[in-house]
Formats: sequence, C-alpha cells, structure tokens
Amino acid sequence: MNFLILKYFKTVATELNITHAAQKLYISQQALSAHMRNLENELGVKLFNRTPRLSLTDAGRCLLEATEGYDRLTNVLNDKLNDIRNHERGELRIGLSFTRGQFILPSVLPLYAQSHPQVHIRIYEEPSNSLMERLLHGEIDFWVTAENPDIEGIHKEQLFKESFFLVVPEKIINIDEDFKLEDIINCPFVLLNPGNRSRDLFDNAVRARKLTPNIILETDNSQTAFALAQKEMAITVYSDMFLRNYSGKLNPRVKIIPLGKYIPSDILHVYYTEECKSSGYKQSFLKSLHKAFA
Repeated sequence: MNFLILKYFKTVATELNITHAAQKLYISQQALSAHMRNLENELGVKLFNRTPRLSLTDAGRCLLEATEGYDRLTNVLNDKLNDIRNHERGELRIGLSFTRGQFILPSVLPLYAQSHPQVHIRIYEEPSNSLMERLLHGEIDFWVTAENPDIEGIHKEQLFKESFFLVVPEKIINIDEDFKLEDIINCPFVLLNPGNRSRDLFDNAVRARKLTPNIILETDNSQTAFALAQKEMAITVYSDMFLRNYSGKLNPRVKIIPLGKYIPSDILHVYYTEECKSSGYKQSFLKSLHKAFA
C-alpha cells in the first residue's frame, strides 16, 4: 500500500461515488475502480458494499479512520520537506577542538540558534586528525582549525589571525617586551597539555633554542592556566582569541606580553564541504562565523 492509493481510497470513501471521486482525482472511473479492487485484494478484506449503493464496510470505516493519521503524517512530512527545500530545517555539524569551542561557539551559536530554530546543531570536539577524517567522509559540515592543509574538494576560508602572549606575574619575574626566553625559562610555568596548539608552538620555540621550561603543572583547560597565572602562581601562554572573550577582572600585578618574536601569529581557518555552498542555513552559519571574528 502506498500514499497515493490511500489518497484514492479516502476520496472514494468520502464521496461514496466512484464517478465524483474519479473527477476529483483526475483519473478515469475504470482506473479508480481497479485501484479499489486491488487495495481490497492486498488487505484481504472488503472495503465497500457496492449494492444497492456504494457504502463502507466495517473494514472500510476502520481504514478511513486510519487515513486521518495519514493526513497528519503527510502534512508534517510536507512541512519538513518544504523547510529543507527552503534551507530552513536540517542538521548543522561543527567540528573543532574543545579549547577553541569554549570561546568560538558562545560567540556564534546563541544568535544563530535564535534565528534558525528548526536547525539541529551537533558539535564534535575531537583532535584535528579525527575531525579531518570526519570532514572527508561527510560526517561534519564545518571544521574550524589552525591546521592549514589543502584538501581536494573541500573549501577553506580564513577566519582571523591569532597571536600569543605570555601571562607573567611580576612577583615571579619583572620583564618587558624585550625579554629573552632564556630569562624566564627557569621560572615556574603552568601550560596546557601537549597536543594543544599554543603548547606545541611554545614547545617548538624553546626546543629551537635547546631550552627546557620549568613546568610545574599541566592542564587541559586554558581558563585554568590563565586563572592560576592571574593568581600569580606561574607563567602561562595565552592567545588573543581567549583574551578577547575574557570577562573577568585582570590582575594589575600580572603582565600580558606579546610572544610574536618567538611564536608567529596563527591563522584560524574554517573548512567546509561543497554541499554547504547550496544550503541557506549553512551559509548563514559561515557568515555568522566571519561576523563574530571580523
């Protein structure tokens, strides 16, 4: 049984006249009669009494009641398909690191979700290699990353340049922008765990100078590292992406010093699939990203 046959049946059951029903459905009377006989054969029950006049059997009345549910189903389905055709409904799948997600998503998603209430948003916070695989297999729509690979068939756009800073309590060491890494290398550091972008860039800088920092604590949370530096426990490395989203009061005894001469600016990119170019709500998310970090 298919939806079209149910539509035919409901029209005949409502009109109780094959001729009138056929006219409404724009098919021949013979074809409609054949459809009703085939439906009865398929269900194994008699749906109509045909003499002295057309009327519904108990089975026919039961099926007619069931078609009310069919109408609701088709209306809901048509509404959803229309939304998808008009790019108003669907699923948005975003991949990025946990650390970046803490700051990027709150800047973008609240307003986006408000203007796209029919879009279901799914977030994947995983390592870069895992997210690249998901993008290549069509499992995510957008990948926000500081990685910079060229991927055939995948579009890439620059979001913004990210600079890095030392967060230095004056009671540990008093330095200015002309400092040398050798000056601070024996001071206590609280750093993010290896694998985090800012940690890896800092490691590269000290390794190039054959230095080993005095790391007293490692964490997965950049906010924890920054808070400990603000409490004057240790030096940490922080990015301007996180600084621009920091809403707390800065400790005046803690300096924030650019690391540009040791760590070059990182460029954050967004990668996305070809399908995103033809989807209204996905293009809207891309515009929201650019607007948030303009």
